[in-house]
Amino acid sequence: MARVTVIGAGVAGLTAALYATTAGHQVVVLDRTARLGGRATSEHVNGVPFGFGPHLMLNNGPLAKVVKKISRLKMVTAPLRIDRIHVPGTGMLRPRGDVRTAAAHRSALRADRREEPIVQAARLLSGMGCPVGSDERTRALLKQRLNAIGEGWAGVVGRMAAALDEVGVLIEPSSEVEGIEDRTVVLSDGRRFESDAIVVACGWRRARSLLKPMMKEALPQLVPVKASTLDVQITSQPLGERHAVVDVERHGVVLDLARIQPRTGVEGSLLSAAAFERAGETAEERTQRLMALMDAHALGWRERTVEQRLQTSITVQTSGDKPTFDALAGQGLMLAGEWVASPHHLSDAAAFTGQMAGRHIAKALP
Repeated sequence: MARVTVIGAGVAGLTAALYATTAGHQVVVLDRTARLGGRATSEHVNGVPFGFGPHLMLNNGPLAKVVKKISRLKMVTAPLRIDRIHVPGTGMLRPRGDVRTAAAHRSALRADRREEPIVQAARLLSGMGCPVGSDERTRALLKQRLNAIGEGWAGVVGRMAAALDEVGVLIEPSSEVEGIEDRTVVLSDGRRFESDAIVVACGWRRARSLLKPMMKEALPQLVPVKASTLDVQITSQPLGERHAVVDVERHGVVLDLARIQPRTGVEGSLLSAAAFERAGETAEERTQRLMALMDAHALGWRERTVEQRLQTSITVQTSGDKPTFDALAGQGLMLAGEWVASPHHLSDAAAFTGQMAGRHIAKALP
């Protein structure tokens, strides 16, 4: 049994802890914030789950499989329907009652003709602004296998944290890691966690500063994909029956989570919108574009707002030549997170790499 310290209590860190514990190791999880889940979380305000921008779970993807493995209760999910995804100037991804247009859209999407707005819209929504996009998630979108979660992402994180608590894994929130020294995690408050193996599962910005002394010139040059996001509960239904609007020109999306997943319990709308970054644009300019996106597609939302959460700049994901989960195994470190090489994207990449790191702790042992 090895002593394993996991840095980061997001999807990647919690997944790594689950699999390391299953493998028989003694695990401690550290996170610099008081809130578990990292970017993939939410909080309930008057019973309504507010997230940090749009999140969609891949049906039967790595994260869904982890939750299914540890939960006795089935998650309440509902798919984003492509006959209710509107692309301004083009129409629905799959229009109803218009056989000719539906066939043309289907042909363009199957051939992945990226010069066409309908294909650009599908990739923008499924890839959440990533320049490369995700073929896996685009295929899932077209097959209606991208889901909204009725309990919010806090419910997913809560299930994972509860499973760790049941097996006695210590989770230490509000623990700022200052550095890593020879298999020892040093905290800013002076505490030291001597470890046989360490899993670095925090976001790339923090991970970069922790890993720089070990990787030096080999430190990967990853580029963060930024966005401005707005989550808002309103008393009206400006999207009508539409599940989402994907505005290619404004490079953003608006989802109505209450329409996708009625069990959110919202009588009006629960809109989750994002404007993804453009080269040379400031966070303020991007946020103004987000507001223009909302004004164009959610008429009257400002006057009918009950609660809202605005994030002017948030890292959605990273792009670049990502390191493998065991790239630093020889130094006692395993890597996990969206920024680690994976066949998946977003939260599924975090879950997949967390699983790989937790399963293969033996690679990092002295």
